[in-house]
Amino acid sequence: MIISRLQNSPLLDWLVFLLLVLVLLADRYTVPGFAHGVLYTPILVLSGIGNRLRRLTITFTFCLLFVWSGVLIMPAGMEAILQSQFVANRILATLALITIFFLSRFTISSQQQQTKNQQQLKLAAEIAKLGYWQWDKTGFLQLSPEAAQLLEQKNLNPFTQKQFVSWFSEKQQDALTQALKATLQNQQPLDGEFLFASQKGPRRLRIMAYHDRHVTEHIQGIIQDVHDSKLIESSLLEEQRRSSYMAETTLQLMWTVTKEGLLDSVSRYTLEFFGESEAYILQNWLELLHPDDQLAASERWWHSMRTGDAYSDEYRLRRFDGEYLWFLAQASAIHDEQGQIIKWYGTSINIHQTKMLQQQSEALSQQLQNTLESITDAFFTLNPELYFNYVNNHAVALFNIPQSRLLNHKSIEDTDIDPSGFLHKKLSLALSQQQVISFEYFYDAKQLWLDVRVYPSNNGLTVYLRDVTRQRREGEELKLLRSAVSQLNDVVIITEASRNSHEKPNIVFVNSAFERVTGYNRQEVIGKTLQILHGPNTEKNELRKIKAAYNAWQPIRAQLTQYHKNGREIVLELNSVPIGLTAGWYTHWVSVERDITEERHLQQQLQLAQRMEAIGQLTGGIAHDFNNLLTVITGNTELLIEALTDNPTLQPLAKLISSAAERGAGLTRNLLAFARRQPLSPEAVNINMLIRNIEPLLRSSLGQKYQLELNLSSDIWPVMIDPVQLESSLLNLTLNARDAMPEGGKLKIVTERFILPNHQKIPLNELEAGEYIKIDVIDNGDGIPPALQDKVFEPFFTTKPAGKGSGLGLSMVFGFIKQSGGHIQVESELGRGTRFQLLLPHNDLVTPVSVLQEIDSPITTPHYQQTILVVEDNDLVRHYALSQLRDAGYQVLSAADGHQALNWLASAQQIDLLFTDVLMPGGLSGYELAQQARQLRKNLPVLYTSGYTEKVLNEEEKQNGSIPILNKPYHRAALLNKVAQMLAYKT
Repeated sequence: MIISRLQNSPLLDWLVFLLLVLVLLADRYTVPGFAHGVLYTPILVLSGIGNRLRRLTITFTFCLLFVWSGVLIMPAGMEAILQSQFVANRILATLALITIFFLSRFTISSQQQQTKNQQQLKLAAEIAKLGYWQWDKTGFLQLSPEAAQLLEQKNLNPFTQKQFVSWFSEKQQDALTQALKATLQNQQPLDGEFLFASQKGPRRLRIMAYHDRHVTEHIQGIIQDVHDSKLIESSLLEEQRRSSYMAETTLQLMWTVTKEGLLDSVSRYTLEFFGESEAYILQNWLELLHPDDQLAASERWWHSMRTGDAYSDEYRLRRFDGEYLWFLAQASAIHDEQGQIIKWYGTSINIHQTKMLQQQSEALSQQLQNTLESITDAFFTLNPELYFNYVNNHAVALFNIPQSRLLNHKSIEDTDIDPSGFLHKKLSLALSQQQVISFEYFYDAKQLWLDVRVYPSNNGLTVYLRDVTRQRREGEELKLLRSAVSQLNDVVIITEASRNSHEKPNIVFVNSAFERVTGYNRQEVIGKTLQILHGPNTEKNELRKIKAAYNAWQPIRAQLTQYHKNGREIVLELNSVPIGLTAGWYTHWVSVERDITEERHLQQQLQLAQRMEAIGQLTGGIAHDFNNLLTVITGNTELLIEALTDNPTLQPLAKLISSAAERGAGLTRNLLAFARRQPLSPEAVNINMLIRNIEPLLRSSLGQKYQLELNLSSDIWPVMIDPVQLESSLLNLTLNARDAMPEGGKLKIVTERFILPNHQKIPLNELEAGEYIKIDVIDNGDGIPPALQDKVFEPFFTTKPAGKGSGLGLSMVFGFIKQSGGHIQVESELGRGTRFQLLLPHNDLVTPVSVLQEIDSPITTPHYQQTILVVEDNDLVRHYALSQLRDAGYQVLSAADGHQALNWLASAQQIDLLFTDVLMPGGLSGYELAQQARQLRKNLPVLYTSGYTEKVLNEEEKQNGSIPILNKPYHRAALLNKVAQMLAYKT
């Protein structure tokens, strides 16, 4: 008992030293020939108590020194034989001391390593939720502390089998009893999952046991909480089933190809479509194409195989009934880590209906051309100089001038139709403004009223002249009505229906708004049905509702997706009512339609924004929990790697865990960046070094068809900015440049100093005069049209097809640069390329040296008697931080929430640094704790840590970099460096 109390006490050091001195003093009075040096051996053994190598080494050194110091006090005149015995005894004592020293040293090292391994195993068991148990034939079961915690038992006394079984679900108690009995009596292994009746609800525990054949009196095993892992496993299985179901039920032909170009698998729908066996399709897929398409499809496929480019082709496939249908086939290659192709995944989408509509459209176009050739109205075309370059027969007859003369460098002024020049002015105006115009004009020489319609284009004007003299005289009132209706912003359509075909009324009138909204002129739609505006995405339900209303002659209101003449979708809200010109029968429908395309688009954008916000909140929360877990995993794998230096078998496994944890940390950073919950962390950044670091990423993002040129100024200034967000912004601009160069091109990034003078003009007048770093991102792509350049930074604005871009990329870059005190502008020229110019303010308070500092290993600074208060609500993270700080030599206090921390801060306990999590339960965040802490201890430094700060921290302080934050997950070196820096600032 006394020895155990003294083993770690300074009194034991003094006792050992006193015994050494006494033995040394007694050496002079020892009988000659007595092995006096042996008396030091029990003192050396005594110093080894407490497993302190330093004490053992010092004692061993003094023992050797005192053993041979006896030679100096050896009595004079000693006989030679006694002198030989004296020296021999000293040598033997020395050998004995050396033997005892190395045995004790080995024993202490082994015990220390065993203690360390036991602590690590215990921590691993806590993380894996493992516990140990033992049960003997007397019926009593003994639990380890970990197992008792899993079973919510505070008492560690032995339990009976009945008590143990009663803790589980009643439905499984008999099965558990039989399993335990079979294991103990029949030596059968036990491995099963049972529902534990926890106070928080049922939890699934895995109970495993084995029977040692050499020890038949008892069995021993482990208990593991697998409830959470089973829930995750169940979710993953459900997701796998869902993905498999979608792959098998989608009406697409799905297939995979080996790296050698051989078809090796097809989806179930593919088998159903062809009506052939999988083996036949894999061997003869080319024969299933239309004979006219086989050669071209094969050449395009092998081209993709040679180059690795994505495959895309349209061809006809033979269905099981022999009919050929059009399909769009697309395939992409999957690469390994070395960039080698390992697989091709492809789909074939049925585009037969679209193809048929395209052919119908071409036929309609040809029909329209024939109609123009046979039109009964006079029409002609003029070149940009307003000279005739085409006139039809009716125009020749109207002007009474031979066609050959009109086409011989003649203009409208060379005829008698425009003596005052009015018509020429109208035509010039339409050409300059590129606007369709229509008006009535009195041809004085022929005494005719003409309906003139002018359609501008890049090649000049197309002019229609229709004789409306009779209609004008007969329908003056109708003309006034038409004029009024034509001025409406809403589309007005009047359709006429016969008694036998009222479900498909013909168009008899459209106003100018119809031409503006749909792109069709009156002549193109008069006499046709409204189906001319329908297309693939026109709502079938709405059409059925309209048809039913037409059949019943009832007013109808609906919204329809219709199609502009150029193929663009437009959404119209229509109100249609029947009217009758004769009593008892409706003969016409009047429809007023309003263009709500923009409203529908804005509504969809709002829904998308709301969904993105919801996903952002979800991903941010998930990343927060993952960062806590990854902090513990990352830190402990570092310890394992160091502890397993001499174990070539286990150390690579520990490094594999560390690598996986780092990848997980990267994923959580991506989640936080996506969720826009990652706070800006401004720091001194060397722009050139940052660009060099991400150069491989930029090149891989561009692909082999693109060149990347870096022109980085050597005398660049450092800037205070968030490096992660700047990397993301440069990558975003790179990807936009790549999309602007679909056929390949060159991207150039230039950095240089830039001084903004006081008289600088717009657009840089938003910035203060001073020193800046300019970054130019220049591509030689298609360029941006001038009309769109002012919109590129607007949220949701994108020129990419639906589903290919969110329209938020450049908006996020714009917001980040502005938030960092900089400026961004775009310059572009069609066909020449685009340049994005970023201006970042130079900070006089930082030097390039600070930019180059990296965290490789912990900073070694004296920190004896320095005390750190660690506040962390997550037990695992808190225990990890405590252990790392203690191992580094700090005095550590801990608190699970802000209220516990305030108790420490209000006490007289020395505290040199407050290290606190940001988000904590209990109504007191880390930021609020720090504010109260500074009221109690004015100059106390505070270091924050978090994996997800949301809006708890003060935004202004975060952007200015005045709040030190250690982001989770963090390494041991990062933790110790940050703590050392904070304590150094304090001193």
